[in-house]
Amino acid sequence: MLLNFSKYQAMKTNLKLISLFILTLVLSSTATARNEQTLRIVRGKTDTVFTQSHFITGATVPGSAIYINDLPVKQYSTGSFGTELMLNEGDNEITVKSVRGTTEEIIKFSVYYKKANPQQRAEPVADYPNPVVKTKKGAYLNYGAGEDRLGGAKINFLAEGIKLELIDSVNNLYKVRLSESSYAYIPKQFVERVPLGVKPPFSLTSSWSVSNAGKADRIRISLQERQPYIIYRESDPNRLMVEIHGAACNSNWITQYLDLKAVDYVHFRQTSPDVFTAIIYLKDKFSWGYSVDYAGNSLDITIKHTPAPTLKGMVIGVDAGHGGSATGAVSTAGLREKDFNLTMAFMLKEELEKRGARVVMSRSEDIDVSMQERVDIFKNANVDLVVSVHCNAGGHPLREMGTSTYYRHIEYRPLALTVLKRLLELNVKNFGLIGNFNFALNAPTEFPSVLVEALFMSSLPEEELLASSKFQKDMMIKVVRGLEDYLNDVKKSLK
Repeated sequence: MLLNFSKYQAMKTNLKLISLFILTLVLSSTATARNEQTLRIVRGKTDTVFTQSHFITGATVPGSAIYINDLPVKQYSTGSFGTELMLNEGDNEITVKSVRGTTEEIIKFSVYYKKANPQQRAEPVADYPNPVVKTKKGAYLNYGAGEDRLGGAKINFLAEGIKLELIDSVNNLYKVRLSESSYAYIPKQFVERVPLGVKPPFSLTSSWSVSNAGKADRIRISLQERQPYIIYRESDPNRLMVEIHGAACNSNWITQYLDLKAVDYVHFRQTSPDVFTAIIYLKDKFSWGYSVDYAGNSLDITIKHTPAPTLKGMVIGVDAGHGGSATGAVSTAGLREKDFNLTMAFMLKEELEKRGARVVMSRSEDIDVSMQERVDIFKNANVDLVVSVHCNAGGHPLREMGTSTYYRHIEYRPLALTVLKRLLELNVKNFGLIGNFNFALNAPTEFPSVLVEALFMSSLPEEELLASSKFQKDMMIKVVRGLEDYLNDVKKSLK
């Protein structure tokens, strides 16, 4: 019995040793298998893509050196890594390598980038019975089909690529549908017909983001298609309103960052079943410019931050009206408006530069510069403010007619008002503060602007004043003081 018990114990010990040996082999095999599979690609191992920007992310053992196409890539403490690649059209060979001590792992794959050609993209045909047009660069909406010497009353400019149903044709304008119960007019030169049968789109809104873009805050609203919009400023409450026509709310996520400087907060209202209104509450009383455009199918609303309210360091656009073959008004004595405008513009430039401003001129010699070129000059220079200098004409030739200032957008009325008040200190008549004026340099919303109509070339007593260099200089000094008054009002509003 003792011998049998000893044999049993020996057999039991041997079985334990054998089991331990087998378990060791299994664990060793498993560990080897794991070592062979530590490098993983989580995102980016895609056969075909249609965007040039391509992300590669993955994970492996922490502490590894990661290379993608032989370039080092940051690895995080979790073992994750990632990078963004800009693909070339066609096949892109990608090599991901992980090095840990003497162990090296490599994964190779190919991503085919197919560049979309918008010219080859066929318009969807929906057998829509009515004609449709699509906006070009520079398009804008008018309230009605009326005309005057400066054109019809504008609503706002529109981005490119917006499809609108054509309702009617009136002279050089198309009547177009914005939404079920709204329409407007658009110049024919700024649209093109799309193939018959294409239906104007309807969009659902998606997520928003509201972020600080450096010198401006940006609101981006995702849409399925580019839709027409109407934008306007309200002073009480202090907000910017953007009506997106042909759109309904599906926005369940609005990200608002905490470093915003122009935007207080945003909200929305479904004004009607097919009009979605973005409501942007603003921090500052005075507006320094805003713009609307599309990035893909996302509507971008950019609102400039308030600059330091002082002329020192500010960029001021100075426009000398007319020039070249565009003479402007001519006085009884044969004096030309274009010459007065340029002379006074240089005087204004000098006074502004004395106060530390940087001045951008639309023209500095006797040349004809188109209105669009003037607008582009100031937009490209990212000016803070624009003053356009002109002289007026018309009315009674033997009477003083007076000085006046003009604005287009209600948010820039205070600027025109402060300048006019200073000009009236010269003991000249008040011809008026003119609002909603359809002048090309008052039309942009990207910067505050004021048009100064010094005096009337057609008035004999005012012709005499305008012919005086001292009086011209006095007028431009008053314009500068009006700008300083405006900036003081801005400064007070920020307290």
